[in-house]
Amino acid sequence: MISQVQSLLLLQEIDALLQDLADAKNRAKEKALGFSLGSTTGLDAERARIAQGLSPEVVQRYEQVRRRHARAVAPVRRGVCLGCFTVRPTKSALPFHGLDICERCGRILFRSAEQSQPASPVPAVPVRGKQRRPPAAPRPQRGSGKSA
Repeated sequence: MISQVQSLLLLQEIDALLQDLADAKNRAKEKALGFSLGSTTGLDAERARIAQGLSPEVVQRYEQVRRRHARAVAPVRRGVCLGCFTVRPTKSALPFHGLDICERCGRILFRSAEQSQPASPVPAVPVRGKQRRPPAAPRPQRGSGKSA
C-alpha cells in the first residue's frame, strides 16, 4: 500500500513533467536535440489514477498549495521546512488528514526515509581548551629617552 505522502510526491513529479511538456520553449529544445515527444495522455491518466486514490480534501489542499508554490510537498530536515527554510516549532504542528503542514508556507511536509531511522551514535570529540598564541618577538625600543 502506497502512503499519502508517496502519492503526493508522485503527483508532484507528474505535475512538474506536465508543466515542462506544456512549455513550447522546452518542447522546441528537446525536439532540436532529437527527442520525439508524444502526447501527455498517459501522464494525465496516471495523474488522475493517483489523485483518485487520495481523499478529495487532500487533493484540494495539494492543488491549493500548488497554485502558490511550484513544489507543494517539501521535506523536513532537523525541524526545518525545506520549502521555506523556516524552523518549525515542535509543539505547533498542524495535522491535516494525517499529513503534516508547514505553519508558514502551507506546504505538505514529509520526513525522508533516512531521517526516520535513528541516527548512529557520533563518537565524542575531545574539546580542547583555548589555544594561546606564541609569544611575540620583543620589539626594538625606539629610544631610551637619552639624548646624545
